[in-house]
Amino acid sequence: MRKLLMLLPAVVSLAGCSTPTAHLPAAPAPVSWPATGETAPQATAWWRQGGDPVLTDLLDSAGRDSHDIRMAEARLKAARAAHVTARSLLFPDISATGVVQRGDIGLTYGYRTIDITQGQLNASYDLDLFGGLKARSQAAGAAAKAAGASLEEVRGAVRLEIVAAYVGLRQCQQDLDSFRTTAAAAHEISASFEQQWRKGLVTEGQFRASEIEARAADAGVSRLAEACEHFTNAISVLAGDDRMALRARLSEAAAIPQFRHPDMTGAPMTILRHRQDMQAAEANLTAARASTRSAEALLFPDVSIGAFYGSQDSSVRSSFDVWNTAATVYWPLLNFGRIKSQIDMASAREVEAYEGYRLTAVAALADVRTKLSAVEQADARQSLAMSDVQASDRQHAEVARQYQAGLIPKIAFLASRIRNEQSRRALIDAVAERSARAAALYRAEGL
Repeated sequence: MRKLLMLLPAVVSLAGCSTPTAHLPAAPAPVSWPATGETAPQATAWWRQGGDPVLTDLLDSAGRDSHDIRMAEARLKAARAAHVTARSLLFPDISATGVVQRGDIGLTYGYRTIDITQGQLNASYDLDLFGGLKARSQAAGAAAKAAGASLEEVRGAVRLEIVAAYVGLRQCQQDLDSFRTTAAAAHEISASFEQQWRKGLVTEGQFRASEIEARAADAGVSRLAEACEHFTNAISVLAGDDRMALRARLSEAAAIPQFRHPDMTGAPMTILRHRQDMQAAEANLTAARASTRSAEALLFPDVSIGAFYGSQDSSVRSSFDVWNTAATVYWPLLNFGRIKSQIDMASAREVEAYEGYRLTAVAALADVRTKLSAVEQADARQSLAMSDVQASDRQHAEVARQYQAGLIPKIAFLASRIRNEQSRRALIDAVAERSARAAALYRAEGL
């Protein structure tokens, strides 16, 4: 696991996966990675670990109905169609036309009504001697691959957003329940102080302070109720639940789903290759390089061949056939820098894609490192919160025994209950934070 954290500076070796063209900066030499124990992250439905059927159903519903995912699917469909269009230019174009006419065409045929039938078969083929069309097809194919990786990236992003919102909702519901207990205790304390104030046993300041504490608890309940509504609506939007059919299941409080610590035994290079943003960046670089080759091919002659065969029949003349073959050469000799500017533009985009590829690699490893550190720190905070709750439970149990024995007043017992609920909310928040951090780490691995 620590091996991953130590290798962030070496990510520049990813540039060695593909050799840049002459106008690109030279890539650093690849680094040799130890092979022992290095395995790829295992593609798994990690969100099922918590055994939460509502969360599972939410994610299944999002896979079908999420508007973000549907838009990404449409972009992929368009990119694949563009690839088919570009690839079709590599093959002959064959077409047929037919015409049937009836009419009086004037003096030529003595102002008679005549019938004319024509048919023609056409064929043309661009030889693509210098690879411009092939490069264009390769660019479109790489763009389609990038769109496919982007679709998986969107699916993963939507999944993580839903998981984070769902964890937030369950955290909010548990905090709300705890705050209601706190508010009830605060109001009991305030009522007790009011009775004592009226008897002259406490000052008015003490009574008013207890009222302020009770109202603050009520305000906390209100804020949490608002937050729960926000999370519920956010989940419905993310999952594509336009009819809000899932609200009934979300309104029932449930435990916060827990996810195991992700397996980080994979080598950095393997983890990066598993990430969809790296796949998209690599495909974009491939497309940019192919586009440069396509632009460079414009400097050379374009040679194409064509042929047609036709037949005509009319009511005033016997049928006859016509045919023709031709070869066409098009070579732009003077274009006032138009082609050169197209090449320069394609080359600049290639450099941009190359640097974007390197940046994505660096950012990806930094993302994994950040998420891994966040999970480790969240683990530590959860352990501390658990210890605090255990200590608070023991303390509150002792206070309860003293209260039942008549050794301390009810106000002391209620104050202890409030402190106990505070420690419980701290644990709820720590558990939710750890769960969200683990989900983010899975996402950072490309899962």
